[in-house]
Amino acid sequence: MKKFVFTLQRLKEYRETALDTEKGTLAELRAELQEMEAELEKILEDIVRLNRELMELYRNGTTANDIAVHKRYINNKQQELHMKRHQILMQNRKIEQQLEVVIEATKEVSKLEKLEEHQLDDYKAAEQKETEMFIEEFVSNADWRKSHSGQ
Repeated sequence: MKKFVFTLQRLKEYRETALDTEKGTLAELRAELQEMEAELEKILEDIVRLNRELMELYRNGTTANDIAVHKRYINNKQQELHMKRHQILMQNRKIEQQLEVVIEATKEVSKLEKLEEHQLDDYKAAEQKETEMFIEEFVSNADWRKSHSGQ
């Protein structure tokens, strides 16, 4: 009997490659999210620092212009914070969508793996039957030779 070959091997390999690609994309999106979250932390730290500096300016007394400039810096950082949070929200949505793609690709590969297992089981059963038939034929021929050699 010839060697087992999964009939959809090329399709399975293609789907596995596609799955690896989709997993890579998901990993990239997650890495980008981590970067964004680090940037968000930096912005928050900047806002805290700027607020402390503003309080120090109030305590020490300064010009109205210095206070206005400092408040503008804080407002700009708060706008940056708002934009970064929005980017993070959008990135999380991209990650959720990509996760769905990965799940679907995983299901496709899994279906093909189960089909391959089923085909392999069928192959083994056919191989076993062929072996049994060979043994039966061998025994039958041996019996026939034995019965005809004695005459």
